[in-house]
Amino acid sequence: MNEVINLVKYVPYMLRNILIELRYHLKQYIFFLAMNLVVIFLTFMLLNLMTSLPIDKSTRVFQLSGYVIYFWMTGAIFISNLILARKGFILNITNLPLYVLVMIQIINFFIMFLMSFIMLMIIKAANGIHVETSWIGVIYFIVMTCLFLIPICILISLFIQRSKIIAIALVILFFTLPIIWIPSTIPTTLLNLLKLNPFYFLVNGFQEAVVLGTAAFYNYPNHLLFILELVLIYVWTGYLYRIMKDEINMNKNYKS
Repeated sequence: MNEVINLVKYVPYMLRNILIELRYHLKQYIFFLAMNLVVIFLTFMLLNLMTSLPIDKSTRVFQLSGYVIYFWMTGAIFISNLILARKGFILNITNLPLYVLVMIQIINFFIMFLMSFIMLMIIKAANGIHVETSWIGVIYFIVMTCLFLIPICILISLFIQRSKIIAIALVILFFTLPIIWIPSTIPTTLLNLLKLNPFYFLVNGFQEAVVLGTAAFYNYPNHLLFILELVLIYVWTGYLYRIMKDEINMNKNYKS
């Protein structure tokens, strides 16, 4: 109950800082959004210029839906690391819950994700592409993505201070996700290994919710595995954060 009260208490702070962040970095966010829209427009323009079967068009919707949610995750992770590591917010500010500061970037990139996804759905409808979208599934995977990003952004900001390493890791991650390739074209053994990655679960689950509807909910073991991974990540995040805070407090007491 106290956590819910604290969450409500910090909502005005988060909203104020979201607006400040958008105001001072508006050009940056416009550039990111424009890049997403260009990718979507070019993809459908090429489809319309070429002779494309309905399956080809629905496949592109599948891939682009994975791209926009991947962009949300990687954008939030990368920019959170740049800002929080530079300002030392997470370790130096003790009167704010962990999730408050990273949520600012998560929400900012969610806004861009949402605008990109809406545009994707509009263009899909304009092109007469029929897919079995499950909106319950779409909302479910959006919520799961948000819950996953909170500890991941915190962990990366705490332990990885080099943005180049993060950028390289995110590029490698891109090629392990079904964005430029389709799961049915991958050997079963390799695909099963890729499914162990929680990023894969979120991206592929969102894709299936957009294109295949309720099929995204059929694989119960994958859902249970992701929930287990999510719980472990939260436990480790809290544990490692407490250790680092205790070390900093001990050093402060020693110096004083």
